[in-house]
Amino acid sequence: MEGTGIHTINHNNYPYQKGNLFLLTPEDVHSFKTDVETHCCIIDFTKGLFSKRHRTHTDRAEISEFFVRMEYIFHNHQNLKGHISMDEQEAELTDMLLIQLIREKERTQVYSNIIVQNIVFLLLNIIARAIQENTAANLSTKGNKNIIHGITSYIQQNIYQKDQLKIESLARQFNKTSDHLNKCFKQQTGLTLKTYISQYKLRLVESRLRYSDLNISEIANELGFTDESHLNKMFKNAYGKTAKEYRKSVAGH
Repeated sequence: MEGTGIHTINHNNYPYQKGNLFLLTPEDVHSFKTDVETHCCIIDFTKGLFSKRHRTHTDRAEISEFFVRMEYIFHNHQNLKGHISMDEQEAELTDMLLIQLIREKERTQVYSNIIVQNIVFLLLNIIARAIQENTAANLSTKGNKNIIHGITSYIQQNIYQKDQLKIESLARQFNKTSDHLNKCFKQQTGLTLKTYISQYKLRLVESRLRYSDLNISEIANELGFTDESHLNKMFKNAYGKTAKEYRKSVAGH
């Protein structure tokens, strides 16, 4: 909000100034070295944000979308270097959103909670788009790398749409034959499309087990597993523990 100095994130030093927006995940270690007096607005995403407790039927969809956006950001944040780059209009919008967010938190009024939730949801969408644009900018404008980025982005954004993740559907989306698309993807990543989708789903299962209070059957249903047993089998093959055992091992972390 005000000030200048150095923001150290995981031993990397980034200059900061008014208007810079940083994204930190639970694994990040960070500190500030200030040049002048500095004021920050920190938005902390706690597990309670995704809790089923106090959730009504009408806001269930919104909370689910909220979590989906958080998952995309969480699994792609490494594509950000320092603060989140924005154009002038996005920066102005972000500034206005943060000012209004602070106002709503300082003086609770009617509808404050839903306004805060929607402001944060807008910010998450801005961050998600920035990550996507930043990733695309770092790739070559020609060749297979951009195709692979397009495929992985499409998979991540449609991970809850089972029909859209079928190899035939992906091939149509990218104007390739199924064999050609799979061959191209494996050459660039070392994984088949099916393996990549399965691994990404399991990473989302891990996040849900850590940060939500959804039961394992609900997680299995949301991510398109046949049932809880199917999820547990795949999760144990990858992590050496059932989903229940994994959730117990990370409880309180």
